[in-house]
Amino acid sequence: MSIADTPSTSTITDRRAPDEAAPASETDIVRPTPTSLQDPDTPILEAHPPKPRVDLTHEAVIEGDDAETLWETYRSNFAELESEAILQHMFDKDEVLAEFADPRIIKVVGWEGSEPVGLGMLTKHLEAVPQISPRYLRAKYPEHAELDRIYYGILVAISPGYRGRTLSQRLYMEMWNIPATEGGVLIFDVCQYNRTNRDADAMAQLAASMFPGGSVGHIDSQTWYAAELPNPLPGT
Repeated sequence: MSIADTPSTSTITDRRAPDEAAPASETDIVRPTPTSLQDPDTPILEAHPPKPRVDLTHEAVIEGDDAETLWETYRSNFAELESEAILQHMFDKDEVLAEFADPRIIKVVGWEGSEPVGLGMLTKHLEAVPQISPRYLRAKYPEHAELDRIYYGILVAISPGYRGRTLSQRLYMEMWNIPATEGGVLIFDVCQYNRTNRDADAMAQLAASMFPGGSVGHIDSQTWYAAELPNPLPGT
C-alpha cells in the first residue's frame, strides 16, 4: 500500500476562530474527473513501442552524409574537453573527416536503420595515429609487434539521444573483441577528466573482465606542471 493509500488514525483539532467560516462540505466541493494517461483500448506495445534496433557494422571508409552526421556526433562528444583537458581531443573537421576516409582505421558504427548513431575507431596501423610513438609500443610488446597485433583505440562517440543506453557498451565490447580475436593488445588513453567524472577506470576493468584471461593496466602517463611566476629573478 502506498503512502497515499494508508488510512490516518490521528485526530484533527479544529483551530478556527469562532467567527471564521466553516470549510465547504463534501457536497460543495467539485472534484476533477480522473483522466487516464493511456487509452485502455490501446494495446500496450502500441502505447509503449520498443526502442528502434541499433546494428553494428565494421566500415573501412565513411564519406558523404554519414561522415557529416558522425562529425557532428564527434563534436558533441569532444567539444567539452577543450576546456576540461590540456591535451587536445577536439580536432579540426578536415582532420576528422580524413580519418573517416582512411581505410587503415577500422570504424565500428552503430546504425539505427540508415542513420549512424555511434562510432568507435581503432587501428593496428600505428603510424596512422600521430599522437603516439609506434616505436615505444613495439618495444614494449615485441611479440605482439612481430605478429602485427598491437591495436590503438582512437575514440568512441555516441549521438546525444543514445547516451546512457547500451550502445556505448556494445561499441566498447565490439572494439575490444577485434584485437581479442587475434590474441592481441589494445592501447588507449583516457584524460583525467573522464577518469574522474565518467568512472573510466572501472569501465575499463569491467570490460577486461568480460574476456577470458583479460586484464587492463596503466602503462604510461604524461604529467603537466604549471609554474606561476609573479616576479622576475632578483636583479634582472
